[in-house]
Parts: sequence; C-alpha cells; structure tokens
Amino acid sequence: MPKKDPYRLGEEFTQKLTEFQRPLFLLAHHDDEIPTAGLLQRLAPRLNVVWVTNSDGLYFESDLTPPEYAEVRKAEGIRSVGIGGVDESRTRCLDFSEVEIYRLLSRLHSGDAKIEEARPFFDKIRTAVHETVFDLRPDAVFTLAWQGGQPEHDLTHFFTMLALRDLEHETGQKAAFFHCPAYEYTILVAMRFHPMYRGRRIRLRLDDSELATKMEMVQAYPSQVRLFDDFRKVFKWVAGPIGLLTGGARNMEDFLAVEEFGPVPEGLDYAARPHIIDRCTYMFDDFEGVPVTFRRSVRPIVKAFVQARTTS
Repeated sequence: MPKKDPYRLGEEFTQKLTEFQRPLFLLAHHDDEIPTAGLLQRLAPRLNVVWVTNSDGLYFESDLTPPEYAEVRKAEGIRSVGIGGVDESRTRCLDFSEVEIYRLLSRLHSGDAKIEEARPFFDKIRTAVHETVFDLRPDAVFTLAWQGGQPEHDLTHFFTMLALRDLEHETGQKAAFFHCPAYEYTILVAMRFHPMYRGRRIRLRLDDSELATKMEMVQAYPSQVRLFDDFRKVFKWVAGPIGLLTGGARNMEDFLAVEEFGPVPEGLDYAARPHIIDRCTYMFDDFEGVPVTFRRSVRPIVKAFVQARTTS
C-alpha cells in the first residue's frame, strides 16, 4: 500500500487536534520547541511544555557560570513558548545539568566510569520523567526523535518512551506518541527525518501568522544566535540550492514554514546504532575533549534500563 502524502496527513492531523485534551511537549533543551513551533501554537493553550535539562551546556561560550547560564536559558524558554501561546504556569524544567550529563557520558566512553557508577544519576532523570508523565497524564506526547544527532535528545526520547510504557501498563491509559526530528550529521539534516526514514511522516504547512510567531520565538533566544546562524549558513550552501533544483524551499523562511514529525514507530530497537557507522552518531560531541558516542556512552544506559525493566 503506498504511503499517504505527508501534507495530506498533516491536514488530517490538524483536523483532529481538538481530540488531544492534555498534550505534552517533553523536550531536552530550551529551544527544542522551535522546530515544531507551529504545532506548539496549534496545541496551545492546552499544551504543557517540560524541559528535562537546564540547558547550561554552552555556558563556556559566555562569561557566565553554568548555573547563571542556565537561568538565562530557562528564562528564554519561558519567553519563547509564551510567544507561542503557552502560559508559564504550564511549563516545567526538571533542571538536570547538561554539564553533568556530558561529564558522565564522556567518562562512560573513556572507561573512567562504569555503568554501575553512572546509573544512579540517570535513574534520577528516568524517575523525574516518569513522575512528570504520571502527574500530567498526557493523551498525546511530542518528544525529540530517536536519530543519533544529540545524546540528550535520544535519552529524553528513551526515558519518555519508558514513562509512557509504564503509564499504559499501570493505568491502562495509552497516549499517542510522536517524535520530532531536530538534526543529525551535525546539522546537515535539520528538522526533517533523513531520506531513508521508513516511518510515517506528517508535515504541517504554517500560515503567514504562524510563521511570523515562530520567527519571533526564535528571537527569544539571543543566547543561541550562533547556532541559528550556523543553520542559516548550512541552508544557504546546501539546502537552498537543492530547493532551487527540486522545487523545495528556496530560503530558510520557506523551510521553517514546513514542520515534520510523525508517530514513533513500533518496535524501535533502542540498543541498535542509529547510524550504520558509529562515527556518524553524535558527530563532534565531546566533553572537555573526550568523545561522547552511542556505543560506549548511550547504549550502556539504554541496556541497563531495558534489562532492569525485563527483570523486574
């Protein structure tokens, strides 16, 4: 059976949005809402937004300490989603430090720490996500795609999956589960699933007002100017010329006016490498010069929690 057109699926999805009474965005970082800021607008004001980390990871690009930088980032996130229509009272930050997460991931890679040593820290994240899901009882959850682009994105997805599985097991409530691509291969494939992705793609085409609001949300993150500029450069030299040849987006605004996400495929093997070549996963990610990889940093965490569940 041929797959449905992603834009047609987007139209059908939009018509059914009112069926979601308790939607939840469960994200890793403040600014992870930007790729699907149009979807956020359509779900507001029923939407809750939860960020797992305090987003302190790039503190070294400023003159601030990690705690000071985190406060800047958290304020930016609240301002961003507020522009999109989500009141601050419907936001939460679980406040886990990116710096500490990366420190442990790098130590797992280098062998300076074993999973038994790192497990208690990640157990706190898993518990916090679990408690959040059970408290909010969402009927639809949107999280980051499992795609091997950024380790905290993948871990947020993984812990969200575990929490929703627990919710269904313990209460019988099954939430619709969607994932939203951020980037992979550094930022070469941004805000879209890669060309070989076999899951269902849903695409929304934003109207002028929604796009204008989305661009205003981008401006709520002055601390992230460099990252947004990097994306603009990649688009100019790669995606833009391709768009001219294929009839796709001709500029970044055209690109941002389309949002892609989809239901999380059944049976994802979270212990399997997201990319055939491990070096394509978390490219150039490191902590103080020590790499962060899927095979040695993230997969041990995944296997520890999957094994714990199957033996409990």
